[in-house]
Amino acid sequence: MAYHYFGDVVTFDITYRTNKYDMPFAPFTGVNHHMQSIQFGCALLQDETEVTFEWLFRTWLDAMGGRHPTSIITNQDLGMKGAIAKVFPNTCHRLCLWHIKKKFVEKLSQVYYKRSKFKKDMKKCIKKTYKKEDFEGRWMLLTKENELESNKWLQGLFDIRESWVPVYNRGTFFAGMNTTGRCEGINSFFDGFVTHTSNLKEFVVKYEKALNRIVKRENDEDFESEHKFRIVNDYEFLLKHAGKVYTRNVFNKFKESWSKVFHYKVENVRNGNGFQSFIVKSKDDELEKFEVTLDSQTYEGKCECQQFEFVGILCAHILKVFVPLDIDEIPEHFILPRWRQKANKFRIIDSQGLVHDNGKEESEALRLSHMCQEATKLACLAAPSNEAYTIFIKGMNDLFEKIQEVSKVSPIEICANKDNEKSIESLPSQILLLDRNISQCKGRKKDVKGKAATTQFERLKSDLEEEAEAEGSDSDQEEGSDCSE
Repeated sequence: MAYHYFGDVVTFDITYRTNKYDMPFAPFTGVNHHMQSIQFGCALLQDETEVTFEWLFRTWLDAMGGRHPTSIITNQDLGMKGAIAKVFPNTCHRLCLWHIKKKFVEKLSQVYYKRSKFKKDMKKCIKKTYKKEDFEGRWMLLTKENELESNKWLQGLFDIRESWVPVYNRGTFFAGMNTTGRCEGINSFFDGFVTHTSNLKEFVVKYEKALNRIVKRENDEDFESEHKFRIVNDYEFLLKHAGKVYTRNVFNKFKESWSKVFHYKVENVRNGNGFQSFIVKSKDDELEKFEVTLDSQTYEGKCECQQFEFVGILCAHILKVFVPLDIDEIPEHFILPRWRQKANKFRIIDSQGLVHDNGKEESEALRLSHMCQEATKLACLAAPSNEAYTIFIKGMNDLFEKIQEVSKVSPIEICANKDNEKSIESLPSQILLLDRNISQCKGRKKDVKGKAATTQFERLKSDLEEEAEAEGSDSDQEEGSDCSE
C-alpha cells in the first residue's frame, strides 16, 4: 500500500550486513509525504551477481503489483546495473553521488583535499550547473587547469556522466535525492534491532518490530502535521495556502524556497503564443539567472533550474514570478499528491477507481480493505442502538442476496476455502529450519572478530545439534554455563 502511493522513487543499497551468515541486506527504501524513509520490502542475498539481482528485482516487482518506479538510485555495481536495465527498462537509474564523490579523495588526493580550490570548484561544477553544456565546459576547464586530462579514472567518470551528474537527471522526479543516503539511514536504524549475530528467525521477528517503529514514527508525524499551527504572516498568501495543503516537513521545504524570493529580481522578457518568459536574476550575483516560462492562462510552466521536476516543490524563481502576477494560491498542477497532508491515508480510497479491475491481486486487496473499513464504520454507528442494529442486520441480509446474484464464487466455496486454510494452519510444523552457509560477497569481512571464520563449504549446525553437543560433551560443566541460542 505504501508503494502504491510513494513508489515513484526508490533507493536500493546492499552495503549492510545484519546477520551471522554475512548475507548482504538489500532494502528497497522510499520517501513518504513527511520526507521520512519508508520500506517497500527487503531481501537477504547469497551473492551479488547479475542473475541474483535480476531474480530479486523481478520477485519484488511482482510483489508490488508489477508497477515500475519512476526512478531508482543505487551504488556503482555492474551486476546491479545490468539487472536494472533488464527488469526496469523505463526507469531512470542513477548512481549514488556520495559513493562517487568519496572516491575523489582516494583517486585525486594530490588536488582533492580539505579546503583545496579544486575540491571547491569541482563541487560547484557538479551541483551548481543547470545546463549540460555549462557542466561539460567547467569540467574540461578544471581538468585542464589541474593537468588531469590524461587521468583515466576521471575520464571514465566523464564518460558515464549521465548516470550520476545531477544536471542530466533534474527533469525526472527523485524527491530531491542524489544519494542512497536513505538506505544508509535505514541501515543505521536497523542497528537498534538486528546485529551481525542474528540468525534468520531472529531477523524476521526483529525486522517486523523495526517496521512497526517506522509506521509509528509516520503516525506520530501525521498527528504533528495535522495539529501544529504554521506560523505565517497574514499577507503571505502563497505561504498560507502551502500550510493548508502540505505536510509540515514539506511546508518547511516550501518555506525555504519562499525565503529566497527576496534575493531575486525579475524581468519580463517576451510574450508570445500564450506564454510569458521571465528572467529571474540574483541580486548578489548577476551571473546567477534562470529563465521561467509560464502559460498566461493556466500558469503551467517550468524553470531552468528544474527544481519542481526533481523535488516536486516549487523553486524560488517561479515563486518570484508569481508575486508580480498576484497569484495568491499555488496552482493545482504544482501540488504533487504525494506531498499533501493525508497522502498516506489508505482508508480514504477512491471507490470509483476500484470498480475497474486491472487483473491484479492489488485491486482485490484494495477493494477488500475498503469494504471492511466501510462496514466497520456502519457497525460502530449501529452497535449502541437496538433499532440501528436491526436496520444494519436487515440491510446486510438484503445486500448479501444482491451480491450473491452477481458474485462468481458461492458462499459455500468461500467457507470451504477458509476451513482448508485453518486446517493447514493448525497442522503441527514438522520442518526443521537449519542454518545456512556463510555468504562470500564483495567488500565484506569473512569472519567476525573473536570468532573463527566459517568457510563457505562448512555446514552450520542447528540450534538443537549445538545444544545436544553442549550437554553431552562435558557432564561436569557448571550448571550456569552458557549455551549459544
